[in-house]
Amino acid sequence: MAAKPGGQGWFQPGRIGGMTLRNRLVMPPMGTNFASEDGQVTERILDYYEARAAGGPGLVIVEVTCIDTPVGKGITRELSIDDDCFLPGLSRLAEVIHRHGARAAVQLHHAGIDAKSAVTGQQAVGPSAVRLPAPGRETARELSVSEIADLVARFARGAARARQAGFDAVEVHGAHPYLVAQFTSAAWNKRKDAYGGELRDRARFLLDIIRAIKETAGGDFPVWPRINAVEYDLDGGLTLKEGTLLARMVQDAGADAVHVSCFGWGISALVNLPEVAGALLPLAREMKKATSLPVIAVGRITPDLAERALKGGWADFIACGRSLLADPHYVAKVAQGRTEDITPCIACNNCLHDVVFRDQPITCTVNASLGRERECRITPAAKPKRVLVVGGGPAGMEAARLAALRGHRVTLYEQDSRLGGQLNLAVIPPTKRERLESFASYLAAQMKKLNVEVMLSNKVTAALVEQLKPDVVVLACGGHNVVPQIPGIDRPNVVSYEDVLYEKVAVGKKVAVIGGELVGCETADVLAERGKQVTLMRRGRRMATKVFPAARPALLNRLRSKGVTMLTEVSYHHINDSGVVVTTREGEHQTVEADTVVLAAGASPNNELYQALQGKIAELYLIGDAIEPRSILEAVAEGGRVGRAL
Repeated sequence: MAAKPGGQGWFQPGRIGGMTLRNRLVMPPMGTNFASEDGQVTERILDYYEARAAGGPGLVIVEVTCIDTPVGKGITRELSIDDDCFLPGLSRLAEVIHRHGARAAVQLHHAGIDAKSAVTGQQAVGPSAVRLPAPGRETARELSVSEIADLVARFARGAARARQAGFDAVEVHGAHPYLVAQFTSAAWNKRKDAYGGELRDRARFLLDIIRAIKETAGGDFPVWPRINAVEYDLDGGLTLKEGTLLARMVQDAGADAVHVSCFGWGISALVNLPEVAGALLPLAREMKKATSLPVIAVGRITPDLAERALKGGWADFIACGRSLLADPHYVAKVAQGRTEDITPCIACNNCLHDVVFRDQPITCTVNASLGRERECRITPAAKPKRVLVVGGGPAGMEAARLAALRGHRVTLYEQDSRLGGQLNLAVIPPTKRERLESFASYLAAQMKKLNVEVMLSNKVTAALVEQLKPDVVVLACGGHNVVPQIPGIDRPNVVSYEDVLYEKVAVGKKVAVIGGELVGCETADVLAERGKQVTLMRRGRRMATKVFPAARPALLNRLRSKGVTMLTEVSYHHINDSGVVVTTREGEHQTVEADTVVLAAGASPNNELYQALQGKIAELYLIGDAIEPRSILEAVAEGGRVGRAL
């Protein structure tokens, strides 16, 4: 459905407390690691927020901002608001958001037991002496009652500073695995005093914070919490019934809205978070039933789902987080009916991986300009050139897109009969189809819109390049499949994963897949889905080591649930008619029975054309898997860098 400017419910004004928003679209808080190490606002963070405010949301909620430095920091470069020295930078931040007509709020945060001593230099604190079961976390020190009172005051003073800096509201981070949520959840709160036990007592910390903010920052200053409606796979975690009761309590405490999220370890949380668009809308709907407060919903909500949610009364505001990372102009493009021009979020969670698991500045797989908005501005080329791009995968198409946007005359050659490159294979696993198809379709549509001349089913040679006489050649030729040195590898029962996924070859009932990284795992997944008995093997110690930690458990659990046998630390002897003869990690000689053996052991760079053209083309670039096979992120980044530099 193409959006109609101003015609959807989400482009109608809305109110939170006394604050009027120009539309119902909210940029939720997402940690970036773009602040300085001492918590100050940087030019990078100003550019990042200004780009997104200019894109049209009604409200921008600035990311996690620490009210108790350093012990409360969750990431190394977290913003801080616990001292007046931060006011000048925060004032500039509020101003750049307001400059484009958006309202500005800031999220007040304390990491609690999620803090790492490697970041803070101190022992973590929490409601109880417990440990978050995640790398780098240690058993926390239980907060005293007087320390709890001090933290309530710190939240209140942080809100007052936010108002002084020019922000329109504050959000209290009471969700996910952070301090306020740790108090509300019996999974972490084992206290026996007035702050533990029944839900009302576990919620006391949050309720005290809301009341203190109203008293300190002003009763007319909007404040709301982000809360977990439910906690998955946590012993003692919040139930949905408790989540709705908590929403009523925050309303009674004086909150002006409620921002609905969830948390949990394991497969349930992972399935409900990244895989399904709008998976959290039912939680928002339950909160809407339980309270009269405005409800902010989140969780891969598409324009169509947003419209249904708003008109159906499931929520009052829609938070679009990762969509605004992928395309800062997302809201404006929807409003203008230009949905084909939206760079789509593919829900890969690389952004989450960067900040939460690696404590690094955030990046986006499909938007290499994230956090580099100033240096990546698209400017007209001083001298338009004839640009030849070889390869129609994500690297080649991104290079072609940006070169064309800058005014160059671009021709793209692809030896396949369609654009997409490795994306055409990546869309085959069922859990990725919709997400990656949208990105492949977006890039292909941009080729047509920008008048890139596309030549399909054409293999480029050095002779053809010399005949075409381009000013610039960009080689994005991809990679070659790695063929392991195993006796019998050339037997007719051995096939490539590409031929299997494209269903170009017949596959027997029993299948052995050689290669245990993402390609091998997803090939095994597809084969199991097709009813095959699959054994997945690799020489290494663990499967899927390069898959994001946020996605790896779901992938491996899916393979186990489909009956895939996984063998690690194997030594390959030979392949015969019966299958693959290996030595297992236990030292046993074994034949893995297989009618078909599938090679999915990785790729090597395809750079032969680059070698042939060196010294013959003045401007010659090599990008993507042709340098080294990696992920979509590197392909898009390298294509973009070359396209902007021409």
